[in-house]
Amino acid sequence: MVAARGQRSTPYSMTTSECPIPLRRTLSYPGDDDRVIRVQNMRFKVNANILRAGSSSFKNIFKSQDSPVVLSGHTAAQFRAFLWAVYAHPLPSAKTLDIPRLCSIAEVSFKYDFDSLKRWSMDGIRMKVNAPNTPLRTAPSETFVRLIRLAMLYRDADLSRSIQSKWLTRIHWHDLPPVPAILIADAYDLRHLLCHAYYVHLVDVSALIADGKRLMDDSLLSPTQTLHVFCGYHSLSALWRQLQETPPAFSAHPQCTSHARCQVVWAARWALETGRSWAFAPVDVLCRLLFMERHLEMDELVKSCMTEGCRREALDAIARKRGEVSDNLQHHFDL
Repeated sequence: MVAARGQRSTPYSMTTSECPIPLRRTLSYPGDDDRVIRVQNMRFKVNANILRAGSSSFKNIFKSQDSPVVLSGHTAAQFRAFLWAVYAHPLPSAKTLDIPRLCSIAEVSFKYDFDSLKRWSMDGIRMKVNAPNTPLRTAPSETFVRLIRLAMLYRDADLSRSIQSKWLTRIHWHDLPPVPAILIADAYDLRHLLCHAYYVHLVDVSALIADGKRLMDDSLLSPTQTLHVFCGYHSLSALWRQLQETPPAFSAHPQCTSHARCQVVWAARWALETGRSWAFAPVDVLCRLLFMERHLEMDELVKSCMTEGCRREALDAIARKRGEVSDNLQHHFDL
């Protein structure tokens, strides 16, 4: 597997439990050159010629006369999924397989450089990930971790971006925990995923930090990672205090003849609405800015006392500030 950067490895394994592994059992795939392979506590009787034909790695492996040939670096369940694909003729449509099984085939195929199955399994994964009704809408964090690792193994930047985008959507909706994303993103230096996972984690634990309590997930994060969380807490708290006092600046619309009045009205309504955003954590600047934009857009006093051009300029300034904060989270977390 690809060497990963980071101080502490993710607790989520690439292994899969889709195939229970009975102990001391042999699965037979007979042929004209039968060999026995052992993976963990499972023995597989395989046709060595078929494996040699698809992989130069197996040509070297079967030069050994050991019996059984012992393989490692994957589970028996992963290897069984791989062998199923090796012996499937013709290969079925990848639509019929779930993502964990495709991952197992892609992982083992990469390890042994089985080119035909590398292409088939990764094509299936790309199709599943980018499907309109992608299974990633309900997949657990462990599936996202495996997919990110595969995207890195296969150097597929487009696939990685697509997986990250779908994972972050669910993390921001608090449908999945952010800590697994922090660990894998830190390991592979995926800055966008890392920043936003830190952000959601900070929102989740900010009340504990404010009360001086121990963070529940700090046993999973390294000391350095925990320090980044605290950096984000202090930086984003300071940013919101600044925004409470001074709304994002906006320019006078070319057709506005009373910009000074527009600014006074906007500042007054801004101060009022910031006091109503208490439902969000003080560090949740992104949600607070979105709240402000939506409420001020519907504000009747703003509509009646500001020119339409300046009102739109002021609302656009909030949206720009929100985009600026989102795009520069790495600075707040000192990454």
